[in-house]
Amino acid sequence: MTEASNVLVLSLMGALGLVMGSAVTALSFRIPRGLSWVRGRSECPSCHTPLQFLDLIPVLSFALARGRCRHCAAKIGWRYPLTELLCAAWSLLLYRHVGLVPVLPLLAIWGYLLIALLWIDLDFQLLPDALTFPGTLLAAVVAVMTPGGVREAIFGVAIGSGALWLVAWAYFRVRKVEGMGGGDIKLAAMFGAVLGWERTLVTMFLAALMGSVWGAILLARRSGGPQTALPFGTLLVPAAMVTYLWGETWIRAYLGWFVR
Repeated sequence: MTEASNVLVLSLMGALGLVMGSAVTALSFRIPRGLSWVRGRSECPSCHTPLQFLDLIPVLSFALARGRCRHCAAKIGWRYPLTELLCAAWSLLLYRHVGLVPVLPLLAIWGYLLIALLWIDLDFQLLPDALTFPGTLLAAVVAVMTPGGVREAIFGVAIGSGALWLVAWAYFRVRKVEGMGGGDIKLAAMFGAVLGWERTLVTMFLAALMGSVWGAILLARRSGGPQTALPFGTLLVPAAMVTYLWGETWIRAYLGWFVR
């Protein structure tokens, strides 16, 4: 591929990510509230005015309106442009990682669904089947299309979902209350099928580490305690996406310490 062609593909991937970021924002708002994500126009959550074309240009609309609704001047959450930028970053990094291959669009959508799940779990501590189920199907198709992917997917799902199920079962046996929902177990299947067992382990380690830091911050600020529930899916999602991009490099570097 020539340099000009590569720049063109990068530009298209970035633009696609920005557009899909708007769709991800709509998904993360509508699905947990029981609203249809295929019917009805997007609207301002404050004045409920249907959004026009000028309101829907990714990032630029937010910047031109200075973070406020053009109709009622209500503040627009920072999450909207951030989600668009996150999806654009995922698209670009994914293309740089795997190249222009048949599984690229499937992996891109897989990542967009993960970002939607991140926000939903943060807000509602909920990981809807409406997103984890198609996400897992996408992951299964990616596994079938990847050499050796089916075997890795089976082990990834077994390690990820199995470990979280075991943690949930043990917590319930000891404390007699649920400490982890079934959504986290389904989410683990969604990323385990793509990552395989080694990167799934790295993902869970990173998520647990971030959870420990988050919990320590809450304790230090006296805004939480040992029993404070954290949205584990919100931690698993970025850990899975980062591990997909760089996990193999980390694993090789780690193993390199033992084979010198």
